[in-house]
Amino acid sequence: MKKIQFLSLMAVVIMALCSCTNTDYQKAIPANATLVVKADMKSISEKADFKNSKWKTMLDASLIAVVKGKDMKNVKEYIDDPMKTGIDFSMPLYVFMVGEETAGMTMKVNDEGDVKDFLLLLQKQGLASKPVEKDGLMCGSLVDDISYAYDSKSFLLLASLKGKGTSATNRMAHELMSLKEDDSFASTEAFSRMNDEDDDVVTYTSGKWGEEILAYVLEAFMPAEIDMKDLDAIMCLNFENGQASFKAKAWGKTDKAKALLDEADKNFGTIDGKYIERVSANTLVWMGANVKGEWALGKLKENKSIKEMLFMLERAVDIEQMLRAVDGDVALELQSEDGDLENMPEYVMYAELKNSDFLKDVDDWKASMKDYGISMNSRGDNQYALTMDGDSYLWGVQSDDLFLSSENAVRGGKGGIHSLAAHKDDIKKNKFYIYVDIEKIPLVDFAKQSGMSFLVEPLGELQSVVVKSSSIDEVTLTIELKDKGENFLKQLL
Repeated sequence: MKKIQFLSLMAVVIMALCSCTNTDYQKAIPANATLVVKADMKSISEKADFKNSKWKTMLDASLIAVVKGKDMKNVKEYIDDPMKTGIDFSMPLYVFMVGEETAGMTMKVNDEGDVKDFLLLLQKQGLASKPVEKDGLMCGSLVDDISYAYDSKSFLLLASLKGKGTSATNRMAHELMSLKEDDSFASTEAFSRMNDEDDDVVTYTSGKWGEEILAYVLEAFMPAEIDMKDLDAIMCLNFENGQASFKAKAWGKTDKAKALLDEADKNFGTIDGKYIERVSANTLVWMGANVKGEWALGKLKENKSIKEMLFMLERAVDIEQMLRAVDGDVALELQSEDGDLENMPEYVMYAELKNSDFLKDVDDWKASMKDYGISMNSRGDNQYALTMDGDSYLWGVQSDDLFLSSENAVRGGKGGIHSLAAHKDDIKKNKFYIYVDIEKIPLVDFAKQSGMSFLVEPLGELQSVVVKSSSIDEVTLTIELKDKGENFLKQLL
């Protein structure tokens, strides 16, 4: 019960708004931290409109039941004027892990005396011990399990996740509060990169956690020769009007890794936007990139299933020769009239060619594929219908563009204007882009049919999902809402 009371109080305090510029409190994070999270609580509080939210009302109601004696007036004063806590939450707070057993949080102190008064209030409520001076620091514990230490610049919380009490964390708190800068996370490249970002939440992970996240988020973009252990990355979360964005940014820790990233990035160009106007109105998913075919072929062959598929296609056409001719924009549309995800969607792929020399071999392909029960018939100038296992696929070359599509796919932007057009400028700033038109997918109906009524309202607010990358070491996922007038976080809460 004490923990619930403490968390209720701290949740209010964490939403505080104040101001200052001193950053010494950041030095309390050790250089070997396995996880560091920077949170801009001032920005988050404002974007969520916390003071006018239902969560603020709920906290007010819970405090009436939790706070003992005559301290309710003082608690309300802390809520109304967070500067009285002595903690400056306009500066980012940092949550961190040391190994897998110890969690910490460091915050900027604005007024040491106010911090003491706030802790004395918590002591009266049975949530904290009285601050005691030790070796130049004021120390104590919260709810018996969390050590605290503070001075005129920093307030540090430490807790053992293994339930080992506060004796070890008390010692560690003293060590961290007196760290030299060279031994602090503040001296690392990761810290510098985190502070370069102005997103609401920025996270860094190292060791096994970091490698797993990198592999999951960025490995598809990485060259096969690179070792994930030679990379570091930060993850960023930001809330804006009508959208929320998650971004991952990686960098090489060794000269070899840096060189591999630089070389791999050269295989992508910035999207020209050549195929944006061709997208059909019934497109559910659009994917675009600007690539060199030689590199793309090698990347595809790294996947065993795709490599086997390419081998099968070689019975009909010289697919490798075609892919090597690609140089420039490529785009893929997945289409459906009713958003049905149970059946295979229709598809169209476009690719910009540097040459179409492979067309001279079409007659030879026609002759050789008969041995495999495959046929190919002309559908016009350099356009063909390939029939294999009872299914027909259309392909051809028009001007300097290669296209490949299912039999019933719509080509050439027919059927009206697609919402992708509004993203044209953004697309042309990136090297890779995926757009998912959520409005065309019957997710609300699916939620109703599945008995997940709690998802009906939030799913009904979604407009689209975008995944994009402006360089090989960075990828951003953005969730867009229909209502662009309010911040995503406020709408979420």
